[in-house]
Amino acid sequence: MRTSRALFLCILFAVPFSGPVRGTDPPAMERVPGIRAAVEVTALDLDIIATGKDGKPVGDLRKEEVSLSVDGKVLPLDYFTRIDAGTLHGPDLGTASPDLILETMRDAEGSRFVPRQFLIFFDDEHLLPWERKPILEGLRDFVTRLSPSDSVSVVAYNASARVVVPYTSSKEEILAGFSKIEKTMPRGLVWDNDFKASVNELRRSPGPASRQAVIRSWSEQVRAREAGTLEELRRAVSALSGRSGKRALIYVSRGLELRPGQTLVQSLGPNLISQFDYSVHREFNAVIEEANKSGITIHSLDGKGLMTDATGADMALPPPNISQFYMSTNLRQGLSMLAESTGGILVTESNTFGRSLDTIYRESSSYYSVGVTLANLDPKKKSFDVKVKSTRPGVKVRTRQTYGVRTPEDSFRDRSEMALVTPSAKGDFSIEFEMGAPVKGGGLGRRLIPFTVRIPIKDLTFTTEAGQRKALVDLTVAAIEDTGAKSKINPTRVPVVIPEADWQKAGGEAFVYKGEAKSGTGNIRFVASVRDAASERIAFGSTMLRVE
Repeated sequence: MRTSRALFLCILFAVPFSGPVRGTDPPAMERVPGIRAAVEVTALDLDIIATGKDGKPVGDLRKEEVSLSVDGKVLPLDYFTRIDAGTLHGPDLGTASPDLILETMRDAEGSRFVPRQFLIFFDDEHLLPWERKPILEGLRDFVTRLSPSDSVSVVAYNASARVVVPYTSSKEEILAGFSKIEKTMPRGLVWDNDFKASVNELRRSPGPASRQAVIRSWSEQVRAREAGTLEELRRAVSALSGRSGKRALIYVSRGLELRPGQTLVQSLGPNLISQFDYSVHREFNAVIEEANKSGITIHSLDGKGLMTDATGADMALPPPNISQFYMSTNLRQGLSMLAESTGGILVTESNTFGRSLDTIYRESSSYYSVGVTLANLDPKKKSFDVKVKSTRPGVKVRTRQTYGVRTPEDSFRDRSEMALVTPSAKGDFSIEFEMGAPVKGGGLGRRLIPFTVRIPIKDLTFTTEAGQRKALVDLTVAAIEDTGAKSKINPTRVPVVIPEADWQKAGGEAFVYKGEAKSGTGNIRFVASVRDAASERIAFGSTMLRVE
């Protein structure tokens, strides 16, 4: 059975040790370029695209021409701002929500602009070799249009997610990443051959029971593939959430089967197995929830059926007796829902992508930001259905379909995911992070590695309780191999308690957190993420280690 590969990392034990401390007030919040602020969300913000009957963008929409419904109830807009070419426009900045202002930067003239963050995700588990070429050609043209404030990351998923290009504004690095993509054979061809082999095995099967066994075996393998793909896509969305500005994910794939094995069932054996026996809808919905919670737009580029020569066309056709209609419909469903649910576009049945990528670039630069304060929403709910429409005749608007409340804990996980795949990631303050020498232990080729995290006490926020000074710290240590395999993000809350009698002699020392990780072997980058729970300020530390 084919499965995606994840890096195993386990924190076996941790011993907090507090040194002297000083100060009770948190430092002022610092704005780190490219890093999303970890502050409390105050508004439901929606980026909306408005187009006329001709499909062209509408640039003069007025606040009174927009209607916003939340859970079926029409609410008056508290915020309405037009973003044009990345720059905020309006009578004054009071028309923009505070959360949007936190996403902006100032240019040399003092104007507020929203930087753009693009994540290009190549789903090589599903793509066939010849399907990537026209998409890469379109993306190369897309990159030439980027401005110096735009950042792009390129990820390829082949059993594990490999960061081909970390977030960068360098067009040369991005284009070099595309060349690396071209030289790597996608695993979609292997899956395609396995699918045809399963079809042939079905034809040779003597009876219903043996055919059912073949279908179940194939469905289980596909389910593992789709679940692994969606989990890595969700984590990629989470990492993108840690970036500041307008965030868009370009998902390049030939589609996912949300009910694994459904195509075989519909075409060859509708009475052999229920198409609902296998499903990845839970994992799929988790991706959409993650994106909508952070306002990330997903654009789906469908590589299926883009034939560049006769050989490719022959290889892309399904085996005899497998319905092309069923295959296309089943695979396209996931691509369509990802785009539709997050306010993006689906590009399908096309041999060229330049015009569609131009649209994606334009819509990431020029749009409207509308919203209401969270005080006007039900405080008990964490997710809301949203619908936006225009009262101007002939104008259509598009946006995400749901809104989720993003908590400080979500922000910490997002920024920890971002730091894991971004070696240059900077935090709001500094920590020291050290890994010791690996030793054998833990079984199955695992290694035990001691680690130490030193957190400056001056960067923590303390309160006084029963004769003690107390702060709360969230801490996680994660790892990523050079192959792209990653461990999970599992934060631990650690109290920092200082007796009042020791407060004055605290000085400028650090709170020390020691632990031991169990890891596999290879070239591994370990990342420590620390969050001061009171101020929500976050720090990162990382180190590379060769684990033998």
